[in-house]
Amino acid sequence: MIKSLDNYLRRHRRAALLFSGGLDSSLLLAAAAIALGPGLTAITFTGPHTVPGELAAAWALARRFRVDHVVREIDPLSLPEFRHNRRQRCYACKQAIITRAWEIAAARGQKVLWDGTNLDDLADFRPGFVALREQGVESPLLAAHLGKAAIRALSRGLGLDPARPSQSCLATRFPYDTELTREDLARVGRGEAWLRRRGFSRVRLRVQGDRVRLELAPYEWPAFLAPRVRRPFRVFVMGLGFTGLSLGETG
Repeated sequence: MIKSLDNYLRRHRRAALLFSGGLDSSLLLAAAAIALGPGLTAITFTGPHTVPGELAAAWALARRFRVDHVVREIDPLSLPEFRHNRRQRCYACKQAIITRAWEIAAARGQKVLWDGTNLDDLADFRPGFVALREQGVESPLLAAHLGKAAIRALSRGLGLDPARPSQSCLATRFPYDTELTREDLARVGRGEAWLRRRGFSRVRLRVQGDRVRLELAPYEWPAFLAPRVRRPFRVFVMGLGFTGLSLGETG
């Protein structure tokens, strides 16, 4: 598996990588750093939609592998499709991100741009994938026929955390056709960050009107349901302005 990916990456001497710091792009960064060395540039975009702590994790990993790391701010709330949380929200956001990423890559003489899309992503509704293909972004993990199980196995072999979760944008916590604001995105981000600071990893706080629904991985529920966690978290959520908290489960 790693040989197939390495062969794909070594077709180029220089490349730029859209790097979020999640499981998929982290594996790609590690493998590409070995294959290309200083020819690799990682590009991370951050804004009101990004999960708290995501940038710090991406920055630390890029430093660990000595990869040139470019960080840029972007405000997707300036895009009507994103601000109104339409079903094509991700497409509009990806278009804006990729356009800027190509500008950064071109300034460094890099003519290829990679992202971390993998084989399992094809089963999901991903309008952003259309934008990637339209703008010539290549997906090495997909080209190497790697899904999540293979990515976790390869991550372990490269000294990465195979349990590292992928962090989807905070807009996914809201129902479609909900007006998104910087303040509401920040409230959800603070609620999730409260739990991540206490060791929870697969956290989703879904907004349902004035209430929120907490989703965790099945193995994390016993720790959450301990009174020393559940009670103060509920108080914290109420302090964020939500009127109720329900509990769910994520895979």
